[in-house]
Amino acid sequence: MKQGRTDRDWAMVSVMAFIAGAFLVWALLSKHPPQPRPPINIDWPAWVQAVGSVGAILAAIAIAAHERAVSKIDLERQERLASNARYTRGHRAIRRFHKIIAKLRERETIMMPGEIIHPIERVALSDAMLSLEHDCHLMGAAGAACLNVIRTFEDAQELINNSMLRAVNGEKYFGALRFSEQYCEEAIKHFVAYLATAKN
Repeated sequence: MKQGRTDRDWAMVSVMAFIAGAFLVWALLSKHPPQPRPPINIDWPAWVQAVGSVGAILAAIAIAAHERAVSKIDLERQERLASNARYTRGHRAIRRFHKIIAKLRERETIMMPGEIIHPIERVALSDAMLSLEHDCHLMGAAGAACLNVIRTFEDAQELINNSMLRAVNGEKYFGALRFSEQYCEEAIKHFVAYLATAKN
């Protein structure tokens, strides 16, 4: 990343340096007018002071531009590190949640056919998933997949009433869990792709 030459302040520094240099060269090389006009006495201390003042101004502008460039780089690095941490937390949370969904889906194979009501408890979202939900809007495609995981999982849980799942809702329940599991796998792919190319 170029810090100075692309900054507008460096253009100002270049212009002012050129003007100051041209002015100094003119002052040093200018010829006296022909006689009988009296020669012009040059006040060298004043010239030196003026040139020094211009140099000080140019230096101040250059230093300010450099400090702004460094601050911008530091801010970008802090944002990058925060994003990396966010994706790392999300990746861990979604992997753990994927295991929970897989365990819930195992009940589909052990439920007795013909049963009218199946005893089953609702499962609440973990604190890690609730925290992940708040950060989803900052994580692009991975965040969108996580929101779909949460939405379909909650759809499944809403079919459970008083710790019971009616047989007529069984297909909807396990169908919603299947979708939630698929979205988990999609989110994991996005997390892995991001973290594989993440820079510190």
